[in-house]
Amino acid sequence: MALAGRLPVEVWEAARDALERMLVCRTPEGGFVRLRCDSCGHLKTIPFSCKSRLCPSCGWLHAQRFVESVGARLIRCRYRHLVFSVPAELRKVFFWHRELLPVACHAAAAATQECFQGLCKQHRLVPGMIATCHTFGRNLNFHVHVHLLVTEGALQIGGVWQPVSFFPAREYRARWKYYLLTKLRKALPADHPAQRTIGRLFRARKHRTGFIVNVESSYRSLRLALNYCCRYLARPPIGERRILAYDGRYVTFQYKDYKTRRQEQARYGAQRFVKLLLRHVLPRYARNIHYYGLYRPQARRHWFEKARRASQYPQNIADRPIRPLTWRERILATFKTDPVLCPNCGTPMVVHDIQLPARRRAPPGPRMTAKQRRLQLTLPLTLPNPGDAGVPCRLSSARSASARRAV
Repeated sequence: MALAGRLPVEVWEAARDALERMLVCRTPEGGFVRLRCDSCGHLKTIPFSCKSRLCPSCGWLHAQRFVESVGARLIRCRYRHLVFSVPAELRKVFFWHRELLPVACHAAAAATQECFQGLCKQHRLVPGMIATCHTFGRNLNFHVHVHLLVTEGALQIGGVWQPVSFFPAREYRARWKYYLLTKLRKALPADHPAQRTIGRLFRARKHRTGFIVNVESSYRSLRLALNYCCRYLARPPIGERRILAYDGRYVTFQYKDYKTRRQEQARYGAQRFVKLLLRHVLPRYARNIHYYGLYRPQARRHWFEKARRASQYPQNIADRPIRPLTWRERILATFKTDPVLCPNCGTPMVVHDIQLPARRRAPPGPRMTAKQRRLQLTLPLTLPNPGDAGVPCRLSSARSASARRAV
């Protein structure tokens, strides 16, 4: 019960729903489809998966589908992987206000666009960018950062493709600081306690402290970039292979420490480990992947036509997205067996019946209105310690009723 009070209400509701689905993932309680062979009468039951990103199995499948669907819609060229870190002073703001996570993506894209524009004063450059904001670090701490995949080149308005291989880290840090603080100041109310922190960071001369941008990772092809970045763009907070042991009370997992550059191990109690995971669940209807520049959905067809005319290799610019693999095609490609064929006589089976999962509670409500989002910004700015039992945080009067319902 204390966990519900130590998480934002929308995160707790999404975490509770994800846990309920994970507990019945690929079990008869979670629903199933039963296939029947008309020749010999053989029955085969196939349980449904939970399709939750928090689930290690379903999260990995979601990442693979993301690579297949997105890889067919992007330009095949060199890519640069940029990582924008949010300073520790602002992490508690993002902890209680998860609706501000897209603001960090918008700030990273705006900083990258302006740095590209500084390379060409006469013509406007339009690169292709994909951004996602993550709240977890390697050791599952609350560390907000933005992963941005950008083309090592941009399209000029005149219809010329200009390669870009120079990414100045110092300039990126300065632009990242300016756009993040500016957009946060506009998104938060004027009387919000975080406005003082934003003003203090604006006045600080050293922009390197906390506003770190990693510009070193480069990939010569789109496939290599997506294969490496898919675990950052669409994955659960921790991979199943990183969990080393569980003795019924404690969970041991490994992670890479960026300070020592070595593999370290962490050991937490089972309840604390679950708390660390649930802090990073996305709220319902939250959009975690954003497209900018050439990949902006509203203008993608327009820019791709210009890029195809400007490119010497028009086959590297996708014409239309390919159809994703179905469940049957994926199993056939991986295990070389057809799951629909009868194991006794080899005849294709047909659907006999379908059992849907029992709904244990009422579904979450609709999306929040603009007024509800403004009321949500009155939550306290105390970042809880997942190791403490703690007392449920004090909520504003507008949110107290929904918080009691969540508990």
